[in-house]
Amino acid sequence: MRWNQIGWASVVAAAGLFISVADARAQTPPEGFVWYVLNALNGFYLDVDDPTNRPPLVTEIPDGVLEPVEVSGDDRTDWLIRWPDSTQFCGTGGCRATLYLSGEDGFIRAFDRQALRFEVKTVDGEVRVEAALHHLYCDSGRNECLRAWAWEPAAGRLQERPSSDGISRLTIVAPVDLGEEADGSPILPDWTPSTLEEIRFHSRVWRPATTEEGPSLCQAELFDTPDVNGDGLRDWVFTPAGECDGEPESGFQVWVTMGPGPGPQGRGGPVALAYTAPPERWAEYEVSERPAMLMVVAPCGEGADCGGIPLRWNASTGRLVE
Repeated sequence: MRWNQIGWASVVAAAGLFISVADARAQTPPEGFVWYVLNALNGFYLDVDDPTNRPPLVTEIPDGVLEPVEVSGDDRTDWLIRWPDSTQFCGTGGCRATLYLSGEDGFIRAFDRQALRFEVKTVDGEVRVEAALHHLYCDSGRNECLRAWAWEPAAGRLQERPSSDGISRLTIVAPVDLGEEADGSPILPDWTPSTLEEIRFHSRVWRPATTEEGPSLCQAELFDTPDVNGDGLRDWVFTPAGECDGEPESGFQVWVTMGPGPGPQGRGGPVALAYTAPPERWAEYEVSERPAMLMVVAPCGEGADCGGIPLRWNASTGRLVE
């Protein structure tokens, strides 16, 4: 079912939720956000050997860095941090943007990563956030790599949406970049199913030291995806690590969530293996449909539209099938 055919009361309620300029000027940021921003701006220059070896302390938040927005639709102010354009917060993927959405028990960090451009906009009556990301996240033929999300209270997170350039089939990019562990492996989201944490841990491959470089760890990829089996809960993709210097012998695996877990919004529920792809394939998702349609894509040449094989959920077998 396409988005323009879906009538959600929550989507309708989201219309017109942007804060007016006059209201925005009247908003006073919570002290915690003020402290967080000032601490980040000043802490970057700390020299423990000589604490005076630094620029003057920043005592007021620069204009345009911390601004009120309305994304969650609960009539409570959300806050967007547009970090300053400096090497401290910026790179080839743009400058960092951090979005905090109001919740019942405080705020939720809903978006936090580098973006070349970040906007809050209304599309078909639904408030969405859209970011222009590094071109590595998209096909080489696109002029701009856009990703869009909308807040869904039942999921307690931003969920993928088609971008403003009409692209609705995409690879998954998490709205929050959680960073890396000390060993270089990506930090997993809270309430990742323990089964998948164990599988990833035991799939690690250590490459011994060579004369040119030291030992390294090759880690499998594991990330949550849009719901593909129609239960409203996010599912998972696991990609083996291979042998560090080559492709893995088996392809990616799709694990579907089979029921709610103990975490917020039912996170951390039991999972079951629903599909194993052939080697050298990747997953793309058609997010204009509910549930999302998973596409199994094979390489087809640089800049080409590689098509893909769509998978559908078969409830009787508990598998994704062609």
